[in-house]
Amino acid sequence: MIRTVELALEGRADYYDVRYTNVTSTNLEMKNKDVTRAIAGSEEGACVRVLYRGAWGFASAPELTEKSLVDAADRAARMAKGIGESIKVKSSLAPIEPMRDEVEIPMKKSFLDMSMESKLAVLESTYDALKDYDFIANLTTTYKDSYTLEEIMSSEGAHVVTKTPRILWAADIVGRKDDDIQSVRRRIGNTTGFEAFDGDRNITVARDGVASLVALLAGKSPPSGPMPVIADNGLCGVFAHEAVGHASEGDLVATGNSCFEGLLGQTIGNEIVTIKDDPTIPGLFGSFIYDDEGVRARTKVLVRDGVLNDLILNRETAARLGLEPNGGARAESYHYRPIARMSNTYIEMGDATFKEMLEGIKLGVYAKDSRGGQVDTSQGLFQFNAQEAYLIENGEITKPLRDVSLSGKTLDILKQIDMVGRDLTLGHPGICGKGQSAPVSDGGPHIRIAKCVVGGR
Repeated sequence: MIRTVELALEGRADYYDVRYTNVTSTNLEMKNKDVTRAIAGSEEGACVRVLYRGAWGFASAPELTEKSLVDAADRAARMAKGIGESIKVKSSLAPIEPMRDEVEIPMKKSFLDMSMESKLAVLESTYDALKDYDFIANLTTTYKDSYTLEEIMSSEGAHVVTKTPRILWAADIVGRKDDDIQSVRRRIGNTTGFEAFDGDRNITVARDGVASLVALLAGKSPPSGPMPVIADNGLCGVFAHEAVGHASEGDLVATGNSCFEGLLGQTIGNEIVTIKDDPTIPGLFGSFIYDDEGVRARTKVLVRDGVLNDLILNRETAARLGLEPNGGARAESYHYRPIARMSNTYIEMGDATFKEMLEGIKLGVYAKDSRGGQVDTSQGLFQFNAQEAYLIENGEITKPLRDVSLSGKTLDILKQIDMVGRDLTLGHPGICGKGQSAPVSDGGPHIRIAKCVVGGR
């Protein structure tokens, strides 16, 4: 492939790379006891990326023929040349050592050789475990797996081959009590094989969701206004991802769309706060060995002891910001060029106990997990909706709440975190959207926020 592209681009590129992917996947869905989707297949294709006189060109080739690759290279070169005549901000790439490597993330129980019936059994067992709860109005379960072979070759001499399995299960549970309807979602996601479900893990996680649903159906409206908030491991991870992780992505910082612009090396939070983005943790849903530019993945300590310490970078944003590439380039598929993206983002463990966090709170909220929200990275504003919450009165958890929202400014909340728990958990999986989707995970310990704005519906 690389020789074909080299000949097609002679004299028309300062840099180019070719990325080939082959994805074998399964996608299943059950609504209650009925199978509503069962799809299995594979897709392959390649893309060519060209940098010429500070401008990018990009084109994909859905057919792996010499003609298709030459056509893609030609389109990318013509695009780069056309854009380069009018572009004001010239692009460049921070230097790296071109890698030549072939790596594979192993599976203990490969899903590649498993029958469709074996995979459907995970959804069927989930339904069987929950079907006798008469307050459950609807249960939708999904199962997805993918095995991705990716090959990256560049004009600098890089040649990296990676093989990555991913598996994802989700249960959306809707409950009804009289005229009130509430819902919860639970997920399991890993870069592993079918061992992700060892010990009937899906049933355990689904039943945990039912317990949350019971609390929601009994919940009352929350108090409103600024007050102490304890965030559980899941909601802590959502804050790390949404409010801090996105603001740390190099392209947003470089283009003035992050509240962290110009703050690298400065104190932005309490000294007890350390936040990492780490694609090297084995088994997590957002893990990988090389990024989509062929740069070896590495741990990024975004916030170290309250100081903004690092950003998530691809080679282009690293060059623009005068920093070293750190393996943060990711692309959804061969249809997309790689951009700076998160992987596994979390707040590091502290030393506080949950009991210590409760002490001294006269009136506050204990919030768990997230059912969505929104973030404005440029202004540093966020609003999250907790999936489950409880009132805290005089240091005790007293009653369940519903429809709880939390809002604030990222830079304020980082300073308001006054306790960090010792109960770190990782592995809350998700699909992150930023023009293109990427598998990620987040996590953290319990954290206490001295003052956060609480609201309800």
